[in-house]
Amino acid sequence: MKKILVLDDDTDILILMQMTLKIHEFDVEAISRWQDIDESISKFNPDLIMLDVSLNGADGRDICKRLKLSAETGHIPIILFSANAEMGNNIGEFHAQAFIAKPYELAHLISTIKSHLN
Repeated sequence: MKKILVLDDDTDILILMQMTLKIHEFDVEAISRWQDIDESISKFNPDLIMLDVSLNGADGRDICKRLKLSAETGHIPIILFSANAEMGNNIGEFHAQAFIAKPYELAHLISTIKSHLN
């Protein structure tokens, strides 16, 4: 079972994302504090990370770039997501594999995740 780490400071989105991904047979860890991402990656060892751009006190794009440039985490695909669709205009600059605008269509979310898990 593929493991997905989801980081969003909106707990309602986290719960919805967690339920959605579990229904599609993914093992999911959901966290709401960006400060916990390194520890969660270390303990959970995700196959993919879903990362909100707008976090309380941090920019998910900067976290993405830091993770992608690290020898320990650079191999993990990261999908950024945000309610602001313009945030997806320059994801290559932050080394993300994809961007999904919220609200997202379920089929698009799952197909995007699966396309980056191979």
